[in-house]
Amino acid sequence: LFCIIVVQFNRSITNTQNVVEYINRHLDADLSLDALAGRFYVSKYHLSRQFKQYIGVPIHQYITKKRLMTARGMLRRGQPVRSAYLESGFNDYANFSKAFKAEFGLSPKDYVRQL
Repeated sequence: LFCIIVVQFNRSITNTQNVVEYINRHLDADLSLDALAGRFYVSKYHLSRQFKQYIGVPIHQYITKKRLMTARGMLRRGQPVRSAYLESGFNDYANFSKAFKAEFGLSPKDYVRQL
């Protein structure tokens, strides 16, 4: 029984690591819970619970923070705001700007100005 539990635990960790790696490499892709669950052949409810258990934050929050950090890095390197938000996976400026300001305390345009 102990061996079965350890194998299932290791499989859960490995699956979660695979999801994290996929997210990190595909920030500009559809990373909805439905899309990720379909890609990794698990229910979205199981994926959501498993992700939060092993990573410590909900999957949507992780994706948003990774996208914001990526966009901020692009802005620091001099990329235009439009290409930064599109290439980091945000579909529209309004959502990007709102999330960026909530995370970093400045709008993307103000952030670029103060660099």
